[in-house]
Amino acid sequence: MPNKQRNKFTVIHSRELRQKMTLPEKILWQFLRCSCFAGLRFRRQHPIGHYIVDFCCPSKKLVVELDGEYHGKIKQKDENRDDFLRNRGFRVLRFSNDQVFERVEWILQTMADELTLDWNKNYHDCVAGVRFPQRLFALLSENKKTETED
Repeated sequence: MPNKQRNKFTVIHSRELRQKMTLPEKILWQFLRCSCFAGLRFRRQHPIGHYIVDFCCPSKKLVVELDGEYHGKIKQKDENRDDFLRNRGFRVLRFSNDQVFERVEWILQTMADELTLDWNKNYHDCVAGVRFPQRLFALLSENKKTETED
């Protein structure tokens, strides 16, 4: 019984997190949604066990986590989480939020390398699938507006 309740809570919580994605998550999601990335289907805020991962490609057993500033303080919890996921056969890639803003193409290339995909072949399809420039520009503008308000 407690397992069912925890899973039910995790599913409900993951739905809430999809509605409250951080700006870096929204930006990366623009490149992963609708099978844009090499035709692979990614899920966002996906529950695995009692954890909720930022992005997951179940068919390739790949998890992508974006870490904010607070992750430096919870390093042990992240390591436990990664061990849990690896024990279930997942590969875990972690990137910082700043890397999303500054090096999103490098993140995508790193993901392609991990999956042994030909990045040069898939790059144009991935970028073309993004609602760019309108959607991505709006997200980046939102970030700049927030920075100036602080």
